Amino acid sequence: MSSSAPSSDLLQSKVTALEAEIALLRKQVEDLRRQLWGRKSERSSAVQAGAAQSELFADPSVAPAVEPVAAPKQARGKTHAPMGPKPLDPSLPRETVKLADPELKDLICPVTKRPMQVGFVETLEVLRRRPAVWYVQRLERNVWVSAAKMAPVYSEWPCDVLPRSRVHVSVVAYIAAQHFCEHQPYYRLEKHLERLGVNLPRASQVSLMKQLDERVKPLVDALQAEVLASGYVHMDATPVDLCDPDRPGQTRESTLWAYRANQGAVWFQFQLSKSATHPNKVLVDAKYQGLLQTDGAPGFDKLGIEGLVTHLGCWAHCRRYFFKAEQAGDKNAASYMALINRLFRIDRLASHFNLSEEHRSRFRLKHSHPLFKELVAKAREDTLKTPPKSGLGEALHYMLARCESLERCITVPRARLDNNPAENAVRPLKLGAKNWLQIGHPDSGSRLANLFTLVENCRQEGIDPEAYLIDIIARLLDHPMKRIGQMLPRQWKLARSSVASRAAVPQN
Repeated sequence: MSSSAPSSDLLQSKVTALEAEIALLRKQVEDLRRQLWGRKSERSSAVQAGAAQSELFADPSVAPAVEPVAAPKQARGKTHAPMGPKPLDPSLPRETVKLADPELKDLICPVTKRPMQVGFVETLEVLRRRPAVWYVQRLERNVWVSAAKMAPVYSEWPCDVLPRSRVHVSVVAYIAAQHFCEHQPYYRLEKHLERLGVNLPRASQVSLMKQLDERVKPLVDALQAEVLASGYVHMDATPVDLCDPDRPGQTRESTLWAYRANQGAVWFQFQLSKSATHPNKVLVDAKYQGLLQTDGAPGFDKLGIEGLVTHLGCWAHCRRYFFKAEQAGDKNAASYMALINRLFRIDRLASHFNLSEEHRSRFRLKHSHPLFKELVAKAREDTLKTPPKSGLGEALHYMLARCESLERCITVPRARLDNNPAENAVRPLKLGAKNWLQIGHPDSGSRLANLFTLVENCRQEGIDPEAYLIDIIARLLDHPMKRIGQMLPRQWKLARSSVASRAAVPQN
């Protein structure tokens, strides 16, 4: 009897060690799953240092063999980033300020009684800002008259000046960038400028934006034509509150429609309702031909001319329904989430290895299409025993009602699984609406759509909207309309880069 006690203690200790090891492995698997399929903000610090790349793409549906977990080893020759503040951006302009030396009496060595020598030069780079300077520029021109009472002759005012408003285009560009890019309401801009001694009421700001809208209308039309000629358009609609002129003090809901090319520009259109007749008119008038990806709202699958438009669904929206059902406590939604996550994982693998369109299509047909068929078969079976008003019931109905458009996301070679490009373009607008709350008047809706179109295209290209607007406002009046494409943000950036590269080449 006494000999059995040590063996039972030994077994118990082994069981405890194995349980701890299993708990650690489960935590690692959960971290890997979150990295592959979780939200972007959750995909951090999930994999330990030195983990093999293949582990990131391991299929969690296949249980790996359990092996003892070894402490992570640091790769040879790999050094950590130095501690402390990061160096300042080298592209920023520099100016050198030499500090005055100490007094002469402090430069005498107290031991040798001789003058000290300069040992080395110590530098310190600090980030500094010069406040914006607002000033009045006085323009003068001679007006030539004749004794014969003929019409006077004079030089034209510069093209970068708005004479009737008495402002320079830099002021117009600043207000547009602050309002449509930084989302500052007009009344905040008015109060900020008052503190700087500048009197620019919000009514004057609105008037300036109206003039800007009229001047850049050809650019917005060119962006619209570019989007609709791309052959692959992502479309989304977002509601924005609008002050109702028929009911003072009350608001109603209006809609901004976003049209974004899969690899290109974005264009916004303002309408008073979310009726599908508005985008249908746009697509029919443009005789749009190609792919159209939407979130599957009612009526969106009939947009455009029949036979010319191929409608695509959005697996991100489909997944959202199952995610909400799982969050509500429906455990049966977890299996659908796992299958949809694998669809996205397969597409991420194709992107990771930079597969061509042909190989990507084969990869999808081999791996994604069977998963889709499994999803549909499972949904049709579960919908018979799931309450239709439950979270899972609504998710199943959404997927089965849009089965064809969701399948095209997999079978059409160029298609994406989601409509995220359009939603990403709309997101800054929704953030701005939290500041300026609502559109002041229906006439302001199209102005918001047009100017936000320009600013959003600048944001996508990574250029400063203020610098862009200052340049194009001054040159747009004299620019030929047949070459208006040269003034679009992407072409403007390319032209600026070309000029900068030529200037950097040393001349012999």
